[in-house]
Amino acid sequence: MRIVILGTELCAVDRHGGGLEQVLRRWADALASRHEVVVVSHGRPEPDAADRFTTLAVGAPGGLTEVLGGLVPDVISLHNRPGWVAHCPPGAAVAVTFHNFASAWMVDDDDLAGVRRASAPARLSAVSRALASAAAARLGRPAGTVTVTPPSIAPEFLAPGAWCPEPTVLSPNRLLAKKGVHELLEVADRPEFADVTFAFADLISPWLEPTAEHLGLRAAVVAHPNGVLFRPTSDPTELARRYRSSAVVVCPVAEPEGLGLVALEAQACGVPLVTTDLGGLAEATFPPNRCVPPGDGEALAVAVGAALDEALDWPRRRAGVGGAGPAPARPTRSGPRNAVASVYAPGPSGAVFEEWLLTVAARGR
Repeated sequence: MRIVILGTELCAVDRHGGGLEQVLRRWADALASRHEVVVVSHGRPEPDAADRFTTLAVGAPGGLTEVLGGLVPDVISLHNRPGWVAHCPPGAAVAVTFHNFASAWMVDDDDLAGVRRASAPARLSAVSRALASAAAARLGRPAGTVTVTPPSIAPEFLAPGAWCPEPTVLSPNRLLAKKGVHELLEVADRPEFADVTFAFADLISPWLEPTAEHLGLRAAVVAHPNGVLFRPTSDPTELARRYRSSAVVVCPVAEPEGLGLVALEAQACGVPLVTTDLGGLAEATFPPNRCVPPGDGEALAVAVGAALDEALDWPRRRAGVGGAGPAPARPTRSGPRNAVASVYAPGPSGAVFEEWLLTVAARGR
């Protein structure tokens, strides 16, 4: 079977792309062992000799009709762009998968009726139950008709590795206000956290240059005595090492997440996690990790403090108990690694996505 996977116009679908692009690459790789897979990428993807799938570049959405028609696919897999169903060959089996809420679909309210009509023949999926419900409502589909296709995380996060926490609160998400940067900086301002480092990724993807928002957030982070920026990396092994050297990873988002790959990656590494209860993040946060109400700064501070306490025997360190003696023993923590691996490792995630596409292809014939 020939499967065509189409990325969005934000990033090239290569190893330098963002989280969505890496999910597509892992799905394409899983499918390529049994199917002919063609990835259609906007921009200029960098070739990777390890890829088992073919990648084609297209310059603009206007060129999609010709490219997709020429490929003669058995099924076309679109992502976050329901309006692009109109570029697919008439009668083609089309699947649309949503990774983010509607604000990221590039569909204005004025265009919604047309997109609903154009996307009516397509089958829909989403990366979480919360997003599936929201997507169905936005596109006028009956509740429960959007399939959940869990994304995968890179296997490097599930590789064995010791958790050796330092007094660091890590925020590895993009440097955007909606990711909760201001909310976390308010926690850092509290006197009880003065001896804790709050580390933020200086990550602006998918943009190539900083926007005014990024520059303002950079200035806000470095203005804090215990706030630091670190250079982001596309190497999952390096990022996993950073996770495992942190006491807690925090995703205090102020807007709903489709799911939350950062949350899954942290838990796969066995690192404590604190999130806000928005969108799919609640589904991506497994016990004993904490999911606090959005906008509740006190609850966020309490959850971060409790995670630091568990990771570092924090009150003893803060009070100087034990003098200059050895640091308190580091705890062992398995966390929900198995729960994450059973659903979000490349194998099980790819199998669910393949089964769904096969169903779409069969119904489209």
